[in-house]
Amino acid sequence: MKKNGWIKIRSLFLFLIGIIGSVSAQQDPMFTQYMHNPVSINPAYAGSRGTLNAVVMNRQQWVGIEGAPNTMTISVNSPFIGYNVGVGLSLIYDRIDPTRQVGIYTDYAYHLKMTDKIKFALGLKAGFNMYDVNTLSLRGAQYEDNPTAEKMYLPNFGVGTYMYSDRFYLGLSVPKMLQNSLSDNKNTLLNKEERHYFFTGGMVFDVSDKVRFKPSFTFRMVTGAPLSSEFSGAVILHDRLWLGGMYRYTEAMGGMVKFDITTQLALGYSYDTTLSRLGNYNHGTHEIYVSYDIAYRNKKILSPRFF
Repeated sequence: MKKNGWIKIRSLFLFLIGIIGSVSAQQDPMFTQYMHNPVSINPAYAGSRGTLNAVVMNRQQWVGIEGAPNTMTISVNSPFIGYNVGVGLSLIYDRIDPTRQVGIYTDYAYHLKMTDKIKFALGLKAGFNMYDVNTLSLRGAQYEDNPTAEKMYLPNFGVGTYMYSDRFYLGLSVPKMLQNSLSDNKNTLLNKEERHYFFTGGMVFDVSDKVRFKPSFTFRMVTGAPLSSEFSGAVILHDRLWLGGMYRYTEAMGGMVKFDITTQLALGYSYDTTLSRLGNYNHGTHEIYVSYDIAYRNKKILSPRFF
């Protein structure tokens, strides 16, 4: 029985890799606290918590710079109890002048048991983005002489894999497979949706009965941009208070705090400072996070929960 399960996993994984390899800039927003909401970049995460989980995140980037990025996302995901399936819904709003983006995506994940403690999931994400490009908000002769105001609706889909237990996780995902072009009514290319490849992972170590350490990482590759690597670590005290820091190679560094108020409700905050010369002209990046879990009948919320 286990042998048949491994054959299914291998076949599905090779199929996913084939899709990624066969379809080979507009960069998607990236949250510092992404590890608390993996479904936003990896559909295979949907349902892995075993609860109905809702997350709200807001990111104010480069505070003090006019027209700087502002991003908000709302994600909900849940398992189908009695089935090896998870589903999710994600809404995202991203503004960086002169473009405003609203995305609506559904997630589907199929989970397979590899061992008594380790599971493997494959996921599919599908939806669309609405782009509102308005150069009337920009200053400069080139925009004032030829202002544009365009709205575009672009469908897309993504794929992902997720291997996990209650102590570690590894994920590989491409949230948007299609490289849609953003053009105005004169067929002038305004921008392009670039494909993003994410490789993520994390683990929890026991330091003592009341202290744990959780390192995590993410590598992001975007067409036409250098590889982005981010490393973070958090000390977890009494399985409730998380204190940590992050370093995004040559780009940013910052600190994070998360508090599990109850087994259901958690709050988080992070602050980043830019390492480039741009850091001299802004007051950093602020991010807040709220998560709430609802258990199903006859099901208990796993506590502590690290992923």
